[in-house]
Amino acid sequence: MEPYDFRTGSELSREALSQLRACCERLATALGRIISAYLDSPAHFEVTNARACGCEQFLADVPAHGTLGLVALASPLPPMVWELDGELVGPIVGRMLGGPPEAIDRGPTVLEAALLRRFVQEMIDIWATTWDSLARRRPHVVEVVSETAALQGKVREGETVVVEMVAEIAGVARPMRICLPVTAAQRLVGEVERADVAREQVDEERLRHVGGNIVVPVSVLLHETRMPLSEVVALREGDVIPLGKPVGEPMIVSVRGRPKFLAQTGVVGGRLAARLIGPCSVRAAR
Repeated sequence: MEPYDFRTGSELSREALSQLRACCERLATALGRIISAYLDSPAHFEVTNARACGCEQFLADVPAHGTLGLVALASPLPPMVWELDGELVGPIVGRMLGGPPEAIDRGPTVLEAALLRRFVQEMIDIWATTWDSLARRRPHVVEVVSETAALQGKVREGETVVVEMVAEIAGVARPMRICLPVTAAQRLVGEVERADVAREQVDEERLRHVGGNIVVPVSVLLHETRMPLSEVVALREGDVIPLGKPVGEPMIVSVRGRPKFLAQTGVVGGRLAARLIGPCSVRAAR
């Protein structure tokens, strides 16, 4: 088995790669049972490897007359590519049409491409039933092509994880590969979600620490009233200003000038204090 390169943080961890392979092995088991019934012909699938591979290199390794299915995932995940070896095309198409598994040494016709698209979608649907994380991304086959140039600009170049399988259909055993961009693989196995949660927890702790040192102005308002300007001008020391507020009615505590709480007056350590008794409603603030 080719070793996986773990030198960059953008690649899958060993644990994530192991999870991805386990998901593909469950897929292989399900494919063997269901595709056998779907094609009414013996079918067997086995995962042989999961390795790092640049997208450009993956496409360069596609054999002549190979079939490539472009599988879209819910945004913002980039698409994956599902490759069928050219020698599998004849047996698949022949059995889907109810005929013998004859070999095809050319690119697929329009009808054959439509049948292959349906077949790849069937495999994708089977995979989604065995993997909830994939099902949530609503995978669907966008198109099936036999020329790698047709995928130019539709798949992102860069780091990918390639899962290699051997598919035996109607007595023909040939390679089958699934190419997943690392960013999509990370989401599917939950590695990015776990990292996001951990980062949020760290950020929350940081905010709590920083927030503990922030000073905000708090004011306690007994009451407000309005007076004619002529009476204000005439005020002298000793004058009494009636507030029109019942004795014992709670005061309003404002934070940064906004009413937040109701409070009762009291004395603590010989100083006037306010005891919070509940949140301040909009009506009480008026």
